[in-house]
Amino acid sequence: MNLAAQMKERAATLWHFQRIRRLVRQQEGSGSQAMVSVTQIFCQDPACPGPATQITVMGLDLLRRVVVIHRPLDQVELADIRTAFPN
Repeated sequence: MNLAAQMKERAATLWHFQRIRRLVRQQEGSGSQAMVSVTQIFCQDPACPGPATQITVMGLDLLRRVVVIHRPLDQVELADIRTAFPN
């Protein structure tokens, strides 16, 4: 893979990280007052077809919540976020 293709792939991955963070903050209503971490992990569940997305949220109350969505970063949608973080 050449350098341009690697940069394009990294830019797309970063865009999805930021997109998911924004969706979580909107769903939670916390704005910038919560730390949101997004990671793509390899799912250990045999029913999971491939990589999964792990989302960690830590608010001002210092409680940490970890959610795993069994989809790759680029396939996570608003409906997945709403299911994982109900109001």
